Amino acid sequence: MVKIVESVEIKRPIDRVFAYSTDAQNWPRWQSTIPEAERTSPGPVRIGTTFRGAIRMMGRRMKWTAVATQYEPPGKFGKDIACGPVTTRQHNTYEALGGGTKLTIVYDVKAGGLMALFSPFVESSMRKALRKALDNLKAVLEAQP
Repeated sequence: MVKIVESVEIKRPIDRVFAYSTDAQNWPRWQSTIPEAERTSPGPVRIGTTFRGAIRMMGRRMKWTAVATQYEPPGKFGKDIACGPVTTRQHNTYEALGGGTKLTIVYDVKAGGLMALFSPFVESSMRKALRKALDNLKAVLEAQP
């Protein structure tokens, strides 16, 4: 299993960062590797909420599904993501920083089958994509009034 950890400080209140970053409709707006994402279960987001979408990684487009495993506004959000032979446990933590927010995202990634042979490439690609996504999220949120 590979662990990827990245953080960003965003000059916006914690509740705003939490709400925006946990809304599946917004994921394609700040994660360039996710061209589509949607919530597939009814009602508000909670533990057990399901999602689906697509990801572009290493020149391929793959479908994924996910289920929320943690939902504690405005401090924690987690989901288990299945994308072919790759499974990822995502854990987001949000910390208030005097008018701003520190967001840390942790991916615990497990690649099975032939993808296990490519796990160093998968890790490198995911790490770069996460860093870029967090920088994009910061830019998007800080540009809003």
